[in-house]
Amino acid sequence: MGQQFIKFAIVGVLGFVTDLLIFYLLVFMNIEGLLARVCAFWCATIVTWLGNRFFTFAAYDSDWFKQFIRHLSVSHLFGMVNISVFYCLSLIAPLFLAFLVGTAIAMLGNYTFSKFWVFSEKDEKAAT
Repeated sequence: MGQQFIKFAIVGVLGFVTDLLIFYLLVFMNIEGLLARVCAFWCATIVTWLGNRFFTFAAYDSDWFKQFIRHLSVSHLFGMVNISVFYCLSLIAPLFLAFLVGTAIAMLGNYTFSKFWVFSEKDEKAAT
């Protein structure tokens, strides 16, 4: 895991900040909350795809469209995992702990799927 995981975490923080800033900007512009949340999530997903493509996994030679669709799939899947774990734990634990555990589980799953499926070197080698 090591250095690549640290890069993944850095990109994740950048995505989180993007998500937060765009959400609050849209809310400030009187965009309805749920629509603002969805738009901010998609912007953050694009930022994390670009960051992981060019910085974390350096897989810019492979099929970008297939990679992007896979990234969207994984982001949405683990977004649901994150929220589900958060909700379930929030019923029995402090909110901060529920938030932290949901985020950690989603991050580990997201990293694993990104490394072995979204930005897979196997796919890259098969394309050449």
